[in-house]
Amino acid sequence: MIWHYCVVRWTWVAIVGVVVAASCSPGDGPESIALPTSPDTTSTTTTTTTTTTTTLVPPRYEATIRRTTDGVPHITGETIEDVAYGQGWVNGEDHGCTLSDQVIRVTGTRAAALGPGTEGENVQSDFAWRAIDIASIAADDFENIASDAVVAQFEAYTAGWNAQLADIGGERATGWCAGAAWVRPLKPVDVYIYARSVALLASSSALVPYLGSAQPPTTQPIGLRRRAAASGVDLSAFERGATELGLNDLGNLGSNGWAIGHERVAGGEGGLLLANPHFPWEGELRFAEVQLTVPGKFDIYGANLLGLPGVGIGFTDGVAWTHTVSAGKRMTAYNLTLDPASPTSYLLDGVSVPMTSTEATIDILRADGTVDTETRTLWRSEYGPVIDFPGVGWTNTNVLTFRDANIDNDEFIEQYALLPTVQSIDDLIALNAEYEGVPLFNTVATDSKGNVWYADTAATPALSAEAEQLYIGKLFTDPVTKIAYDQGVVLLDGSDSRMRWANEPGARDPGLVPFTDLPQVERTDYLFNANDSFWVPSAEFTLTGPYSIMNGEQGTALTMRTRQNAAVLGDANTTGLAGTDGLFDAAEVRAAALENTGRTATLLRSAAVTACKASPLVNVPDLLADDGTVSLPAATVDLTTACSVLAGWDGVYDLDRSGPMIWREMMDQFADADFERAGPLFADAFDPANPTSTPSVPAADPGPLLQAMGRAVQTITEAGFALDTTLGAAQFTERAETRIPIHGGTNRDGVTNVVSWSDSSTSSEPAPQRGEPVAAGSSLRGEGYRINFGTSFIMTVDFTGDQVQAWALLVYGQTGDRTSPLFDIQTEQFSEKQWREVAFTEAQIAADPDLDTYTVVGR
Repeated sequence: MIWHYCVVRWTWVAIVGVVVAASCSPGDGPESIALPTSPDTTSTTTTTTTTTTTTLVPPRYEATIRRTTDGVPHITGETIEDVAYGQGWVNGEDHGCTLSDQVIRVTGTRAAALGPGTEGENVQSDFAWRAIDIASIAADDFENIASDAVVAQFEAYTAGWNAQLADIGGERATGWCAGAAWVRPLKPVDVYIYARSVALLASSSALVPYLGSAQPPTTQPIGLRRRAAASGVDLSAFERGATELGLNDLGNLGSNGWAIGHERVAGGEGGLLLANPHFPWEGELRFAEVQLTVPGKFDIYGANLLGLPGVGIGFTDGVAWTHTVSAGKRMTAYNLTLDPASPTSYLLDGVSVPMTSTEATIDILRADGTVDTETRTLWRSEYGPVIDFPGVGWTNTNVLTFRDANIDNDEFIEQYALLPTVQSIDDLIALNAEYEGVPLFNTVATDSKGNVWYADTAATPALSAEAEQLYIGKLFTDPVTKIAYDQGVVLLDGSDSRMRWANEPGARDPGLVPFTDLPQVERTDYLFNANDSFWVPSAEFTLTGPYSIMNGEQGTALTMRTRQNAAVLGDANTTGLAGTDGLFDAAEVRAAALENTGRTATLLRSAAVTACKASPLVNVPDLLADDGTVSLPAATVDLTTACSVLAGWDGVYDLDRSGPMIWREMMDQFADADFERAGPLFADAFDPANPTSTPSVPAADPGPLLQAMGRAVQTITEAGFALDTTLGAAQFTERAETRIPIHGGTNRDGVTNVVSWSDSSTSSEPAPQRGEPVAAGSSLRGEGYRINFGTSFIMTVDFTGDQVQAWALLVYGQTGDRTSPLFDIQTEQFSEKQWREVAFTEAQIAADPDLDTYTVVGR
């Protein structure tokens, strides 16, 4: 057992007119960080020359931190506040920069800390977050609404974070921000504001590029004069903006969640869970693994996003749960018809309604160290902030606005603070029903009795039946409404009061769908979700009913990844991954999670090989880039080598396989819709009666597949790779300048273990970048397929024995310190499919060969 005594230096106070520091000096640190010799203690002076009185001041917080293999922290304390203090300390130790960076982002003060940005992006971000106003809303809630328990949790967590910063000094903060003037002690409300902002990922956060710059017109902007006559909107610009909004890509910020009940586990008792979130490997949306224990009160293990207290995905002794990003809607946009007499008023049922405005001023740090200010007027409708959206802008006739289902979601924090207390599916359901605080996720869970539960209880706007019918009708008549919907945005008529959100009894806040009306099901066989709509939580049945279109569509085609999940888990056991008995054990679940078979290859590879053997030469036309230049020239391509490689491939995206490169380049040339209907890939149509198995019959005409194969050969050759290159030689990530081969595939590949590239981070942290694609539409670069996104925190939980057991990997490691051996060790383990058994019990923790124990205290 190793004790770090410098950590506890604040505990003892000698009182003789001076405060005596203990054995470790705090260091100087930057001037912006207060580093007192004895923080948060009260000293008194006794006037005497003959005696010294020593008073032992009991700490307000005390936590024991035990680090096990891979640096996983197990935090124990006598109270919830003690544990929160320890977790805040650990967050500072492992990721000292991320929380500070995100606080300045969501409070709209990034330009003051970091400057305007290369293209003014920090200024735009600051005004956008001032328009969203989560900082003011959350601060008011923290003072007036948050429970005493939540306030105490955030006070303790922040105190731990601040104490760790004071302990090392800002010059030695963990991460890229060491020595930065903006790294300074935080207030509890700062952390609470950031936690509340996380709930806005699928709503206000996505609109940041279009907020804060909306200003009423003086003259009609030239760029908006080319319009579709029926809508008054530049349709091409509007479609580009809606696509860039990225709400349809939230499935990539997704997951697989499996809950296997007692009917489908070997031995027939207990349940199994797979948690497999697909999240970024860089930036603020990384997870931190942790165990939190208050003896006699709770014991919880799992992970949460960096900078947040508690556990978001995890397990207790009795129940385990995970989340996947929901396909439902977290906001609605509104098209306002403006009053001809004033562009800052809009018509509602024919009556003019004035917008409200506020003046926002931000500080901007300039390159010479000076600070100046900029002020803008921010406008709001009754629904929410006004949006400067491409193709619409703000004219004399129209402007867009939106309403966010999570802007007032204080219940999110309250609900997750109580997760450590749940011990069964019944407890978990009751907690969800009481708070209705899940912001944007599906929940998939199992418990020690072998019950399983799936629910999409995410915050969902409630539309009346009349409003839904009016909206659905416009999908067929209004091109703007249809374009928005195709890109994941529900656009309503803001001039019609019938389109206001409905106030339903039992909802956590006015305008939301109540818990009892949200899709959910409890069973004892298995349930899953892979980011498709709620309606197919199993290959054995569909979940249908009078659910709102805001929850997601019913009767719609599934992604190839969802279909592969269904094939793995289905009672038919077509993949054989449940063993010869068709019943899963924990080892089989771990193997299945990273088995890496691609659904598209399973369905189409044989047909492609048959076709290329019969026609080994194919003519491909010029491939044009977006600007009209030739990306790859027309050519006659010999398919012989590629055909041979595909013939010898088994459709698995493992490191030693040749074939994944060819197949990926082929599949990336088809539209999403081609995988969901009869067309160039499939002869049969999607059948809602058989959603997990249709379409599946290869198209009779192999021409499109051959064309795609010819283009794939061109692309791979252009990148400098041989056609038989293994996936391990082409697909990689770079951690601490080490190139690590990565197995797995993409959503389009139809692999459950998703790995890919994402530019979605809002962090100011420098991170590895990838080069330019070798051909238009391809993700292949000259270096290969660089990965920074996908399977992140992966965990299986096993309730089939006498004691809960778990295995996990945090793929990018527990630390943000790129010089630490912990930064890439778990990436290497992931590359080798080497799971780590979770140390959950006292015996497991005590036996860990890398055990390091220390105590932190503070007031």
